[in-house]
Amino acid sequence: MWQPDFVQILGVRVDNMTWKAVDSFALKALSGNEPNQIVTVNGEHILAASNNGRHRDVINNADVVVPDATNVVLVSRLKGRGLHQTIPGVDLVLWLAKTAAETNHTVFLLGGGTDIAKVAASKLQSIFPGLKISGTSSADPDELEVIKEIRDASSDIVFVAYGAPKQEYWIAEHKAATGAKILVGVGGTFDMLSGVLPRAPKLMRSLHLEWLWRLIIQPSRIGRIWNAVIVFPFKALTTK
Repeated sequence: MWQPDFVQILGVRVDNMTWKAVDSFALKALSGNEPNQIVTVNGEHILAASNNGRHRDVINNADVVVPDATNVVLVSRLKGRGLHQTIPGVDLVLWLAKTAAETNHTVFLLGGGTDIAKVAASKLQSIFPGLKISGTSSADPDELEVIKEIRDASSDIVFVAYGAPKQEYWIAEHKAATGAKILVGVGGTFDMLSGVLPRAPKLMRSLHLEWLWRLIIQPSRIGRIWNAVIVFPFKALTTK
């Protein structure tokens, strides 16, 4: 298992990774024969995992756990042991797809709703010509026939879009059976790649206001955003 420096927030491990370290990990994983689980966490995920032993254990036992939100990094710094930077989930998918295209490895996209994975795969291939897509599937988590499909296609990287924590549970349980080398839970990334859900403009991303953008385009998420932006930092900073 990869063992980077890490911090713990509310009992949840978050690795102190840079993009250079992500690249090093990915190349090492792709050259090996073991399955590796990458988890991306934001404040909402950490808050939920702090109250759910199974969720917390799956995160803490993953091979790599990266901070997907600025407030996770900020909280770590205010607690005296700062994380280097955020590793946003969408950018991680793009990074791994680029690496796969450059190293002749294959990518499988799983989940995300009817045909969303297929559209997202086409988008990735348009960005990275030569990227080999070993397959796509909108199978539900309990449709285990897809495991054989992933394995038979000799998939190296699998992006799983079931939402947290379902995608993390699925990967932890089935990663070895897929034969893949890197498996990542990617949440709503397929929606962003396919254009179903527009990503925050660059200016808002540079100002770390992705949460505000999500509130504007998805006001129904106000409860989740409140937990991530208000409840999480308050609890994290007031809990030893």
